[in-house]
Amino acid sequence: MLHFRIFVFLFFCVLSLSAHQSGLSYVEIQEDENKNIDVIYKKPIEDSKAKDIFINFGTHCMKVEVAATAIADGFVTEKFSLWCGEDGLKNSRIWVEGLVSSDRGVLIRYANDSLVEKALLLSSTPFMRISHTDSKYKVFADYVKLGIIHILMGFDHLLFVLSLILLVKNLKILLYTITAFTLSHSITLAVGIFGFVNIAPLYIEAMIALSIVFLARELLVGASDSFTKRKLGFVSFVFGLLHGFGFSGVLSNIGLPQNEIPLSLFSFNVGIEIGQLIFIIFVGILFYLQKRFASNIIDKNSKIIPYSIGTLSAFWLIERLVSF
Repeated sequence: MLHFRIFVFLFFCVLSLSAHQSGLSYVEIQEDENKNIDVIYKKPIEDSKAKDIFINFGTHCMKVEVAATAIADGFVTEKFSLWCGEDGLKNSRIWVEGLVSSDRGVLIRYANDSLVEKALLLSSTPFMRISHTDSKYKVFADYVKLGIIHILMGFDHLLFVLSLILLVKNLKILLYTITAFTLSHSITLAVGIFGFVNIAPLYIEAMIALSIVFLARELLVGASDSFTKRKLGFVSFVFGLLHGFGFSGVLSNIGLPQNEIPLSLFSFNVGIEIGQLIFIIFVGILFYLQKRFASNIIDKNSKIIPYSIGTLSAFWLIERLVSF
């Protein structure tokens, strides 16, 4: 009965994390030399609460073209045009209303003929200012931050890494497995960004969920000599290729500064690895505390964690298949 209660608690905790905003929303702002401004606002199609998020451009801006709405590639896309005066958006403040702490945020991308500026708006920092300045350090810092936030808010990726951690037998195998996963998703991140292989995001997201279902099943199988457990590094490398395409899809939506593509790609990947390392250390601390102080509640043979992982990943798989 205690295990069932823990399972229900974990299940609804994870559901509550995505109850408001399940994915990043994107605002792309293009300003031409005549200060005409085109805006594209993209929010995930499964984001039923994203309608509660409002983008504000200031009282000096007004819509000059009726918004057009379309659904494509898993997003609801709204397009409209603004007129903000002779100075356009220079030194203007853009802010978002309606974000809460559990939301993944809104990524703002502003571009004119000579400059690209980006900012990830969260509930703690819901605004940005168009300053018309940029630097290599800022590009590096911004994309590292985006990579860290993406992996730490990407609950499917984190469940996959958690499953790998639960399957390993010692630290040496863990390092080998995580290295294989890191190498493979770094490869397909670059391959996807440079357009060598293009796979629809909906298919990739569904396959990522399926990869977690597969690992959850392996956690429940008692045999210690299964192919997955014997060749965990190889399995993590293969599935890491899928996760890399998922990362590249996110980075493609974020956009890359055309004059700093290698730097921004490298920075985003660094952020992902930093976030992944933070999560692994966090899980290690939790396991130590559980073993030290709560081993009688959930022992190493408990099925509660594998069943929780399997249930959540199956839920995501069905949800993503329905979106096809």
